[in-house]
Amino acid sequence: MDKIGKPQDNYLKSLGSRIRCELNDLKRTPLTAANELGFSERVVDSVLEGRAEYETAVELVDKMGEFYPIDPMHLRLLKKDTTNAVKLMSNEESHSTRRVYHRTDGLLEKSNYYEYRDTAMSNLAPLKPEWIRVLKEVQDSDPNNLRVVMNNGHFMHQVTLFIGPVNFYYEDEEGNKFCHEMNTGDSNYITPFVKHSFASRDKEEFTCILAVTYGGDVSRSQRELYALGNKKLNSFLLKDGFASLLNQQTKNNLFSIDILDSLIRAKDDGIDVKSFLASGETPAIEELSVIASCLGVGVEKLIPSKQNSTKCIIRKFSENDCNLFPNPNSGLYRVFSLANDGQSDLMKASVVEVLGEKHEPQHYFERSLHSYLINYTDAPAELSWEHNGEYHTRKINKFDSVYLEPFTRFSVVNSSDELSRLLIVGIKTSVNLQAQRELSTFPSPERVISELGGWYEKE
Repeated sequence: MDKIGKPQDNYLKSLGSRIRCELNDLKRTPLTAANELGFSERVVDSVLEGRAEYETAVELVDKMGEFYPIDPMHLRLLKKDTTNAVKLMSNEESHSTRRVYHRTDGLLEKSNYYEYRDTAMSNLAPLKPEWIRVLKEVQDSDPNNLRVVMNNGHFMHQVTLFIGPVNFYYEDEEGNKFCHEMNTGDSNYITPFVKHSFASRDKEEFTCILAVTYGGDVSRSQRELYALGNKKLNSFLLKDGFASLLNQQTKNNLFSIDILDSLIRAKDDGIDVKSFLASGETPAIEELSVIASCLGVGVEKLIPSKQNSTKCIIRKFSENDCNLFPNPNSGLYRVFSLANDGQSDLMKASVVEVLGEKHEPQHYFERSLHSYLINYTDAPAELSWEHNGEYHTRKINKFDSVYLEPFTRFSVVNSSDELSRLLIVGIKTSVNLQAQRELSTFPSPERVISELGGWYEKE
């Protein structure tokens, strides 16, 4: 029997709002949906108002997925796992997730290779940061060392901060192997599916990596790509740069190249779009503006990415390569930028050395990104953050880690006479710049997550 309870928490109210929004899009009233899905109108109303029990709301969502041509997973909202906009994980909690993996190397010797530990992560973010002790030792930096075992690469992007004398190995698409000697503070970035490995150059020293793996736009579209299949996936690949982008936009407009050529020549007879397709060259920005206007798209839709398919970026740490925040002359922090892909705004990684001893609310950090931080020094620090007008604090000891929701203002100060250093990584949300621009044009943007009525007023 369907159950109707007392007014529930904000999650059930949000879930009811999301279901109502979908019914509005399907042009169904609660009564129509009740009749089509086999519920009473009273039960449907209770779900929409957040008064039904969770199981009843889920049953309604499942029925909608069976009856209507929709993806019911889009209706199942996340029950976020943060408290006051953060999620904290102590070093002790991280240690409890400890697992050691062994590998068999090219000399057929089996040995412990890595010790993995989880650190702070949230279901809100495509962010999977790992603490990894490097157990395998080598005596040289030969990229073809038979004692080194390469992995197969993984779907996630990765930025890595190195602690101690660690060798980083990777393999390009032609099978060539490379080795870089890394030390504390050095960093790298690798794209998905790059084969790589790590080894210690000195068993007497502590060797560890802080590997922050994360998903990008492809990760967020993975469910749709699974459904469409391999052939459609290959059709999305922009193998020919500008030509691929132009052909895609032309076809999306139901144009032919001949039609597009005639429209372009009517505006600027000096632009020969067919010659650009034949040569593979990208037009100058002025020419791109004319072509884009004929297609009714922004110029950026026709600019090909310069990113290579296999990419490894190495950045060595330098004490002098930093910025003072918030003032270049006297700061509360020294900020060291780490390796990134150099093209997109997907990820921002930094090492932050804490100079201040007192939180100054006017100088809190605030970013539009999912943020992750971990203290990798022996010096404890204190984290302060603001949520809904209230300030919270938490001591951050060595290898304690934190996830912070986007637009959460935060500050870090030292808790001892020593200066602490933290790895801070930000990953962009699924609300990318294009979505921000679209959202900003809505007359009532709050209705995106709080639809409380039908799409028309009842008479």
